[in-house]
Amino acid sequence: MNLEEKLAIYYQGSAIEDDMAKCEATNDFSKIRRNSYDYFHYKEEFLKDYFSIEDEKLKKRYEHFMKILIYGKDKEGEGGTRYVIFDYIVNRDFEKSLRYLVYGYEKRYKEQARTLNGETLIYTVFEDFNKYFSKEFQEYTDKYIDIINNNDNKKILKKMDRDAVIPLIAICSVIKNNKECDEKYINAAIKSFDVLPNLYDTLNVIAAILDKNEAIKNKFIEVLNKNEEYIIDINIILGYHLRSLDYNNPYKAREKFFNAINYPNDFAFIAQHFEDYFHYAFIYGARDLYLNHKEDFYKIYNFVENSLNSDRYNNNRNNDRNKRIFIVLSGVLLEHNDNNLDTNNLKKSITVLETIVNKFTKDNSNRYNPRPTFTTTEKIEEIFDKDKNKLFDTLIDYYTDKKNTYNLYSTYRWGNTLPEYCLSTELYYLFSLFNYDIPEIKNYKKFALDIFKYLPIQLGIRKYIEVQASIGSKTLKEVIDSLLNNKELNITLKEILLSYYFDYAGDLSNYYYDYGGKSLPTLYKELRCVDENNNVIINSVKDELLKSYFDEVVNILNDDKFIKDNIASNKNTALDILRTLYNKCHYNDYHLVYTILENTKRAEVKRHCIKVISDNEAITRPYVEKMSEKARSSELKGALKNIIKNWNLKKYGDYFKSIDEALEFIDTYYNTNYEKNIKFLDDVHLTKVLYNNGTLADERIFKYIIMEYMNLVEPARLKDCDMLAEMLDTTSFTNALEMLYIHWKDSNYEATKKNILIPYLIYSDDLKIDKVYPLIKEFAKGSRTVMAAFIVKCMALNGKNYALILVDGLTRKSPTAKIKEVAIETMENAAYMLDMTADELSDRIIPNFGFSQKGERVLNYGGEARRTFTLSIDNNLELTITDNEKQKVIKSLPAPNSKDDKAEADSAKKECTTLKKEIKTLIQNQKIRLQKVLLNGRKWTYNNFKTVFVENPIMNIFALKLIWGAYDENNNLIQSFRYMEDGTFNTVDEEEYTLPENSLITLVHPSELDADTIEKWKTQLSDYEISQPIEQLNFKYEEIKEEDIKEDKIHSLDSKTIKAGVLMSLATKYDMARGEAMDGGTFCEYILKDTYLNIAVHLSFDYMYFGMDANEDINFGDIEFCEITDGIETLINPLKVNKRFASSIYSIVKSVFGD
Repeated sequence: MNLEEKLAIYYQGSAIEDDMAKCEATNDFSKIRRNSYDYFHYKEEFLKDYFSIEDEKLKKRYEHFMKILIYGKDKEGEGGTRYVIFDYIVNRDFEKSLRYLVYGYEKRYKEQARTLNGETLIYTVFEDFNKYFSKEFQEYTDKYIDIINNNDNKKILKKMDRDAVIPLIAICSVIKNNKECDEKYINAAIKSFDVLPNLYDTLNVIAAILDKNEAIKNKFIEVLNKNEEYIIDINIILGYHLRSLDYNNPYKAREKFFNAINYPNDFAFIAQHFEDYFHYAFIYGARDLYLNHKEDFYKIYNFVENSLNSDRYNNNRNNDRNKRIFIVLSGVLLEHNDNNLDTNNLKKSITVLETIVNKFTKDNSNRYNPRPTFTTTEKIEEIFDKDKNKLFDTLIDYYTDKKNTYNLYSTYRWGNTLPEYCLSTELYYLFSLFNYDIPEIKNYKKFALDIFKYLPIQLGIRKYIEVQASIGSKTLKEVIDSLLNNKELNITLKEILLSYYFDYAGDLSNYYYDYGGKSLPTLYKELRCVDENNNVIINSVKDELLKSYFDEVVNILNDDKFIKDNIASNKNTALDILRTLYNKCHYNDYHLVYTILENTKRAEVKRHCIKVISDNEAITRPYVEKMSEKARSSELKGALKNIIKNWNLKKYGDYFKSIDEALEFIDTYYNTNYEKNIKFLDDVHLTKVLYNNGTLADERIFKYIIMEYMNLVEPARLKDCDMLAEMLDTTSFTNALEMLYIHWKDSNYEATKKNILIPYLIYSDDLKIDKVYPLIKEFAKGSRTVMAAFIVKCMALNGKNYALILVDGLTRKSPTAKIKEVAIETMENAAYMLDMTADELSDRIIPNFGFSQKGERVLNYGGEARRTFTLSIDNNLELTITDNEKQKVIKSLPAPNSKDDKAEADSAKKECTTLKKEIKTLIQNQKIRLQKVLLNGRKWTYNNFKTVFVENPIMNIFALKLIWGAYDENNNLIQSFRYMEDGTFNTVDEEEYTLPENSLITLVHPSELDADTIEKWKTQLSDYEISQPIEQLNFKYEEIKEEDIKEDKIHSLDSKTIKAGVLMSLATKYDMARGEAMDGGTFCEYILKDTYLNIAVHLSFDYMYFGMDANEDINFGDIEFCEITDGIETLINPLKVNKRFASSIYSIVKSVFGD
């Protein structure tokens, strides 16, 4: 696009509504129509284009456009940064153009206009001037450097008032963007503290360059220390400014910045926490500061104490902020029995708690948190008084309704968490003083006790534990004991357990914006407590309850009414309790499972209970047999009978040994009551179904198979039906199913009979699947999406490669978004439905692309010449083509000649091109999968190994190039070996090796071999001229040590610099996904999910963005390992993760730093 065409685009992208031709035909800009919102989004690109124009006429047209943009703006000034450089281009008066920046014009933002954040845009103005008009810019800065250095010119600066910082920003912009700028700029910045008329404004400007020069930073700290009234506000503004370095983790961004410049610890804490004084991190941060840096804590306490009596904060919203901060800091001193407590100022600060009343009045409702009026009294001690507050019932109903939990515990930064709006946040301050008794707090203490009395589970217990476990010196057990032993509160262990699970793990997903469970609203999962030695540890209420009160918790969970009323209906709560007790605690009383199963309506919970019961036949059989007859629910009764049936199936093994055995099973389980579901069979002309021996099969076998599938609510594959189907002659059985399918087709694919498709597709060959496959698109386009999705699910149950490949294809290209979503979900569930792991399913669908066992495929050109070409894959895993007539390897298939069949030749060439792409993709994908196997140690049985790596000619090449290991059932390496071309196994000493019976196979990890064995294997591969497709024997491995870990995260690489391209390559190599996209397309982590170990690895960094320059530096962060349970991630200490996996990940990441 040329620059003239781009000018038209700029007109369209501006607030100018008239077309370019009309605008260019007039200089009377008052007649040009403009939108009221006049922001121009393309300034940077526009300037770049303008300064590249050589044609003077076109340049004038660009300037005409700028004149229109700035017309009428000389008196407005608001947001004026956007007009400055345009004004200078057309008027060429530097100081006059800067009028847009003067303080008086910033009518809407007077308080913010001269703060660090408000001045950010002014910096960009001067950066543009320096870029495009460096001579004029230097003249401007030199002028004001002289003024600043000349004390006689103080009057000039005083007259400029708060606008005196505008030239200071210009001077600082040079320092900010030039590491080795002239000393005159440094000296002027330092001198500005002494001569500029407004010290607060000067501090704000200099704060932007603290990391650019040591002398400037030291002067800033010196001045701030001498002017204590600014310490809190300046550091809060600095902390807010640093948030922009990493919006996802502002605490980490600030900490990194302050550590880099050696900023005073007390100032850093204010900048880190005082902006977010209503966040949980402020409470435990204050406690941690007290424990580790007591003198800094005292300094901050005095700063805040003095601010309460400062004129600067009188009748100021920030005075309420400082009072709340003072309450928390005083709470830390109280809980540690510290005599430095300032009682008088604490009494003054307590008055801020009067705003609690506002949480119950409609007047304080806002668009983030609409709610009814809750009180007819404005006295805090009467809010929970039924007689004084006529709206008491409304209040209780609202706060006990889980639908309103979002309003209690929202994680939304600027909405509900502000104490002005959120009762839950306000309780932070009240519970900070819960153990303090003075008359001034009496009414507030009464309110706190009422919270415990009427809202213990929703608010009281939760906020008390969160605050008390994070502010003082009590261990979590001591905090819980203080609740249980307080007779005035009358809190029970049952209520504490319910409080933990009140909003647990997304049970309220309809009311939360929750991303995969990582941002759960509850703080109970990761409480920062202290142990008996005052060391800060991470703990959770659930873990402490099970550790210290296990028997009592079990007694609670054996209360059937409690389970029915509180647990069974909440999916994630029920699943967490079941997994915790039976998987982690190895609890062996299954009464809880039975109770949840009988009372839950959640399908996932039912499935889990059924699995637990089914997996423990020796203990659960008596219950199952009893309840399969007595259960009121027909669904439950059927599920239990199905468990018994599957248990009983075990006596038959994997198949029926005879027809008599099959008929014995039918006699036991054929239910004539279900025949009503297959009444339609009377209308179908079924062909006769035979046994494998050719005799007529008992009609009940076919009917049984159809009945079982017609009874299903969701598609599933039934083992008993598979065993019966194996007794039947395949041709006659599938012919009968074909008649059923025709019947369904003739009924216009009636929805009530759609389950016919389940057995039809399960037992279909590829041709029949091909026949049904087009129906997916037909139904999807014909508004029968549900039916189309049903076909997708049924097709996956077929279990053969072809069917699974078709479904897998729909995950990438699908007729509708809904079908794509279902296909993705189906592939995820296919492993479960086919009773295999997700990785085993991936093994199953590896194609061989029609290559023979020798690894060859022949393409034919037909015609008179009948030329043929053999495709094969060489040792470099690349496709090679051999011209069979010339016995010569060629780079590509030749063009057809007159003796070839052109159509057949063109088809062969097209197929060859497609194969090249598909094989390249397959090899790349399998490299990634094998790299993951090297990390996680996923194992194969010999039969599975043979299917994947021996019988598939492409995967066979991988098998030959890698070193494998045979392992026992306890994961101990028995022997490393290499697979040979003749199908035998060789040891490192080149002796033939026989795999032990029942051994498991995976890639051997170098950490499992001694140095001598590794060198021998390398020599053997070198002798055979074999290069490994993945880094196995050369893999550099380093174990994780305790000192590498901080707060359950690997932090030893924190703040190290790495090139963006290196990190991108690492993510690509190991199939890592980008983290959640933030504003502007930025993201701050790569994620590797291992479905074999159910672990997610998060590699964090400051930020990256799409299209980022590969050479740009990135500051690396932490490595986190999270356990994945039902899609919910929980942080886990790296030393508790599979050692081979965790240390391999650490080694891989560390290796890219090159040290």
